[in-house]
Amino acid sequence: MSIHEDDSGLGSDLAESEVFNTDYKQFLQNQIDAVLTSEREKQSGLDRREELHIAIDLCKKKIVEMDESDDAKRQQILDLMVELRLELEQVEEIQAKDPAASVTRWQGHEFVLQSLRGRNPYCETCVSTIWRIAQAWRRCIKCGFRTHDKCVKKVNDKCAAWIVGKPGFEFDLRICPEKTLLSQNYECFSCNRAISYESGSDAEPRLCDYTGQYYCKKCHWNDNMIIPARVVRNWDFQPRVVCRSVKKLLITASKKPIIQLEKLNPALPSYIHSVSEICKLRKQILLMKCFFLCCRSARNLRILQHLNRYQHFVESSDRYTMEDLIALHSGNLLQEIQDIVKIFRKHITEECETCRGNAFVCELCSNKETIYPFDDSASTCRTCCAVFHKTCFSTASRRCPRCARREARKCAILAEMNEDGQDKN
Repeated sequence: MSIHEDDSGLGSDLAESEVFNTDYKQFLQNQIDAVLTSEREKQSGLDRREELHIAIDLCKKKIVEMDESDDAKRQQILDLMVELRLELEQVEEIQAKDPAASVTRWQGHEFVLQSLRGRNPYCETCVSTIWRIAQAWRRCIKCGFRTHDKCVKKVNDKCAAWIVGKPGFEFDLRICPEKTLLSQNYECFSCNRAISYESGSDAEPRLCDYTGQYYCKKCHWNDNMIIPARVVRNWDFQPRVVCRSVKKLLITASKKPIIQLEKLNPALPSYIHSVSEICKLRKQILLMKCFFLCCRSARNLRILQHLNRYQHFVESSDRYTMEDLIALHSGNLLQEIQDIVKIFRKHITEECETCRGNAFVCELCSNKETIYPFDDSASTCRTCCAVFHKTCFSTASRRCPRCARREARKCAILAEMNEDGQDKN
């Protein structure tokens, strides 16, 4: 064989290879176009991102079905997949700049597409790993729920943040209102999967201590949480097993001041010293707030910012968050609030002349020492808010002299008006 013949044969092989590559790539593209045309007829609202996902899934299917000896075809498919993935990443980055365009709303969730970079999370719907490079995934911007893009419509649990954000939301304060498996038709309360003690370990029902319902292993991972009902009713902070959806709900609602402790369990302060003390301190804070509202110095100092983490303490005296109650049980909250009240008291009684000028003198005794409504030895008239020594007010049968003067003045004015009317007649 001559050198010219060798060169001619090599050139012919390369040309055939290029033709094969071009033809097969075109064949793949034609198949993708045909599948997309079929999908567009079924779903009229397909966008480019969804089309790219369909094309990538088709390529994956081709690789799985392909003979292992077809290395050239396999490489062609892989190259096409890389091109499609790059285009998909560009589309998702463009959508990320306009979040409203990429949000998928389902069951109260607001799912947003996530980046391809970073660690691989797990899908909370199918309970499997999300491979970022090959799989699109979304995360709820309200509660953090993570799921494959393809699993979004399979999400059964409503968004915890959406539930907690509804007007009038309150914790269920019944202690484990346990139901029977029969009342659930032997199905998981969340996903309706069959559960039974007789079906084996895979179908074992698990009780949620918050809802009293039974769940399958997929929906109940034996997470331990402190139950609000047990805290309010029995001051019991022992963690108990809950399902996954309840865990998210309790975590999301833990900062919401919705527990009216004294109203729900009026006897609790009588038995728990820390509860009694915090109730007293919170009432003092509201009384001190009245002084700060009239004090320019307090406003300049922004003295109420000491309670920045406990804004609801400034707005009312009876509402608590679950985090407050847990911190109160541990002893941290009581000590912190006591220190803040000392700062408030020092400003009013020692440092600020305006606040000292708003103090009271007991009208029921000869002691001219100033007193404040937040003093332990003081008692306040509920009608006119005048302040007296507690012992003096009790001795006077809680009859307020200021209210008596106001009543006498009112009667005198009415009598005078009646006399003027009779004179005119």
